[in-house]
Amino acid sequence: MSYERTSITSVEIRESSGPHTPSQKLRVYNKVCFAVGGIPYSMTVTGVNFFFSVFILEVAQIPPYYVSIIVFGGKAWDAVTDPICGYFVHRSPTTRFGKLQPWILLSAPPACAAFFFLWFVPDISDEGKLAYYFVMYCLFNTCVTCLHVPYTSLTMCISNEQKERDSATAYRMLLEIFAVVIAVVIQGQLINVHRPAGDCDEGGTTVAPDNLLLQMEFYMIGAGILGGIYMICAVTVFFGVEEHPDAIHEDPDPFIQGLKYVFTHGPYVKLTMTLLFISLAIQTIQGNLTLFLTHSVDLGDHFANLILALLAAAIVSLPMWQFVLLRYGKKTAFAAGMIILVPIWFGPLFFGTNLALAYVLFILSGLGIAVAYLLPWSMLPDVLDDFMLKTGVRKDAVFYSFFVFFNKLAVGVSMGLSQIMLGIGGYVTGACEQPESVGLTLRLLMSPVPIVCVLIALMFLWRYPITEERRKATKRKLSAKEPQNGYVIHPGKDLHSSIASTMSYQSITTDL
Repeated sequence: MSYERTSITSVEIRESSGPHTPSQKLRVYNKVCFAVGGIPYSMTVTGVNFFFSVFILEVAQIPPYYVSIIVFGGKAWDAVTDPICGYFVHRSPTTRFGKLQPWILLSAPPACAAFFFLWFVPDISDEGKLAYYFVMYCLFNTCVTCLHVPYTSLTMCISNEQKERDSATAYRMLLEIFAVVIAVVIQGQLINVHRPAGDCDEGGTTVAPDNLLLQMEFYMIGAGILGGIYMICAVTVFFGVEEHPDAIHEDPDPFIQGLKYVFTHGPYVKLTMTLLFISLAIQTIQGNLTLFLTHSVDLGDHFANLILALLAAAIVSLPMWQFVLLRYGKKTAFAAGMIILVPIWFGPLFFGTNLALAYVLFILSGLGIAVAYLLPWSMLPDVLDDFMLKTGVRKDAVFYSFFVFFNKLAVGVSMGLSQIMLGIGGYVTGACEQPESVGLTLRLLMSPVPIVCVLIALMFLWRYPITEERRKATKRKLSAKEPQNGYVIHPGKDLHSSIASTMSYQSITTDL
């Protein structure tokens, strides 16, 4: 499950709510067309985060140390491409289709192609495969960023009314959750058809070449289906959403100057470190989940259904966490969600081949993971308001850019270190059954490592100074200072993150 939201651009939105600005109401059709644009990123990134490491280990049969280079290097490149893409989006000319829409449409075909060939196994040496997958992984990350950056910026250009944008964003949030389920259902179920899951056919010790070919074909079928959905979504956004480019203006503030503000603001540093370590914990589990079920507890045949159970629990628990958030505040809700995970994640150290217990642990994990994914992005706008109150200026794009950077860094570090540990643990490339040391290594990656990361995250969250009382006081003071004729906001931040703490499904149901 991946919610690596937020894309950064160097553009600024100025909205005027004056009497001369015509109201831009959105029909349900336009909101749905906009919302489907959130599917491609969530869907493909989820597929990659869950299954790519497994694919290049088991089907492409690349040594774990090479895999660590691919996934860490690719994610490092992915973190760099956001501000680069934002710069070029900002500098691109405004066409009759707008400034952002051409990026969304034209980046889709190469993104789909790169995603498809990411699951192809070339008949070359291990070193050649290392180069091939590194290039394809970086190309995919670049192309999907070229859709996601302008798409998230498009939020502020679809209407000049906050209520309409909030409603469209609520649709988007729901479809992004749906996209995660799509990726797991389609790729997970197809992969499960021919994956040996720790048992070789006919008593062999390695996977037969014919089986490897069948696995690759089914990976590519899944990639083709997801790629087709990706292209349909991009076309839908292009033709179903009207962009109002007159809202975009140049941001006069230098980027480097903003850095001095960001990394001297204590609440931001503490929240960012909390995000980094909770992301390390979750991404370590996500990246090793399939291998753990296969080689540690002999439940590899059930991995797709167990992942779906986790996602279902996370989705169903959202109303409960909304109640906790409103009743006790964001910081308390975030801490409670992380504390729940600690005893649950001791389970992988001890349980064996017990499917019922596995479902219990996955469902309980979904409860904590839901809040750990959503709350940091809901708390970041509070940090921005606190910064605004203290300094009188806004540096939203800089704040969000480094928040995204550390989130993506956590993915790369967790996936890279996991592969290094598998190599040290004795992972045998091409073998159906791995040594017991590999099973133990996977247990360590699924329990002590993420638990330590959660505890460190809790330490930083404990030092996070913005309580519910301080947040409300900041809002009151800013409201008293807010100008009456409009406001300025940067679209580089993911808008559904900034309103996640207050939005309800009412903005959707009122349209129906």
